[in-house]
Amino acid sequence: MKNTSKYQLKCVQCGHITPDFKTWFAQKQCCPICGNKQSELIYFADYEQLNELFKTQPTSFWHYFDFLPLMDRKNIISCAEGAIPLERWSFLEDYAKNTQNIDCQIYVYRNDLNGGTNSFKDIAASMAASIFKENEISQYCIASTGNTATAYGKYLSLAGINAAIFMPDNAIEVSQAEISSYGQQVYRAKGDYTCAKKMAADYATKFNVLISSGNIDPIRVESKRTMVFEWLRMLGKMPDVYVQAISGGTGPLALDKAVRELDGKISQSVKLPKMLMIQTDKCDPMVQAWEKAKSNNFPDGYQNDYPIIDNPPTEISILATGNPATYPIVSQLIRRSGGDFIRVKESKIADIARIIAYERKTHVGPASAVCFLGLLEAIKNRQIESGQTVLLNMGEGIKRAPAFLNRLGHHIQLVATVEDCTLANMKENSKNLWDNLLSITF
Repeated sequence: MKNTSKYQLKCVQCGHITPDFKTWFAQKQCCPICGNKQSELIYFADYEQLNELFKTQPTSFWHYFDFLPLMDRKNIISCAEGAIPLERWSFLEDYAKNTQNIDCQIYVYRNDLNGGTNSFKDIAASMAASIFKENEISQYCIASTGNTATAYGKYLSLAGINAAIFMPDNAIEVSQAEISSYGQQVYRAKGDYTCAKKMAADYATKFNVLISSGNIDPIRVESKRTMVFEWLRMLGKMPDVYVQAISGGTGPLALDKAVRELDGKISQSVKLPKMLMIQTDKCDPMVQAWEKAKSNNFPDGYQNDYPIIDNPPTEISILATGNPATYPIVSQLIRRSGGDFIRVKESKIADIARIIAYERKTHVGPASAVCFLGLLEAIKNRQIESGQTVLLNMGEGIKRAPAFLNRLGHHIQLVATVEDCTLANMKENSKNLWDNLLSITF
């Protein structure tokens, strides 16, 4: 019988096939045979059609509609997300050349320019809202540290879908205000992110409401994998090295899924890049687990041995995942890619953000600053080689953390008379910024 759908979901554990999202939601988003919560999408499309799509500029990630799990275009909820530039940042290349004699190309994927809420969560929120609309879902709940909550709050509101959003007590207040302004219900949990997730789960059970299944949610993975389509369109190849700040880990999951999906099905060579995942010293459970595993030569079961940090002291709320439940999956991907987990000093995020503001006239959020610090650490440790193409998956812009902008001011002087003033010198200011950043080992 001819298949009338575009896709199906396959359980990664037992292989059971779920025909569509309507059935997936009815199954409480898990496999009815083995109970596993992770399933992957399989499409019936001709992947060679991507070559034609690569020739035209998209207006959103829905450019790849035939490779996304929505049946009817009329259900699309979009704010022009996913059609973002991939920029070459030469000052980072100069840093690699001048400090370590590494000749490489460094590109930045500008998620801060996404339509919607200017974060890399907008793509997943757009797909979720569209799929929920198509399947007549009217209620949803989610726990989030900030960016996901804000994106889902906006996009579900656009679709007329009620959302109960649970956030930890250290979440940015402006995010809560923004979400509630869309008409959605925000619950501020008296505790950390783990507490917020527990409350969301209890809420879903009490009211029989659909709940986010987190970083392994196929909606999130399928939407984010389109970033690989865009890299191939803009670069014509895969990067050799991929860098991102990590909290939960949907990024590497989506990257791996896209590579496995496309390999051998399109004319371009598609391979998994070395993945470098960055955390700060104020919330680094994945780094701690990785360092322990590496020092013991990755013993059997290493992926299941990770610490849980209650109420991590980080000021970057969107990276405050102290219980890294996806580490068992993500760590194996990083190892297979030849990658690494890297720790950076949270105290240096304002320093690197100031340099980016000077060099690119771009304001990055604190999580994005963590990613850039990780790049510098990788260069210092020669985890990047000459001839490689490096891609940084930049997170949020300053809009997502407006208070962070207050920390970026420098060479501001209080003067009583003009006699206290000197001529401005941007080059000298730039040198001082770099000297200050590099004065302390990251």
